[in-house]
Amino acid sequence: MTRASAGRLLQVVGIAHGAIGAVIYRDVFADIGRGPVVGSVPDRGDRAAAFWFMAAAPTLWMGGRLLRSAEERGDLPAQRAAGVVLAAVGAVGTVAMPKSGFPSLVGIGGVLLRRSLRSTGA
Repeated sequence: MTRASAGRLLQVVGIAHGAIGAVIYRDVFADIGRGPVVGSVPDRGDRAAAFWFMAAAPTLWMGGRLLRSAEERGDLPAQRAAGVVLAAVGAVGTVAMPKSGFPSLVGIGGVLLRRSLRSTGA
């Protein structure tokens, strides 16, 4: 039985993040679309929150794709680094926003750490 790819799971998180953001912020994006787009996102407020929420989606997907390459090539240091970062960001995010998707990052990061440490015998 093959184990699930942590990179693929992270890509799924990225896609889900984009889909959820498109639903949650649909009114904000409709409002942005009704006016000039250039300069339409301020530093704070609903538009900024929507923009940064959606900016995370392709970043998560890309991180997952790069992680898949590290998995395919057996790059344990890259997998371990990804595991540490995902677990740490997920833990801080979960504390700050318990009702969010951050726990998924803790889980994916934990799996990566466990796998990479087992493979090195540490």
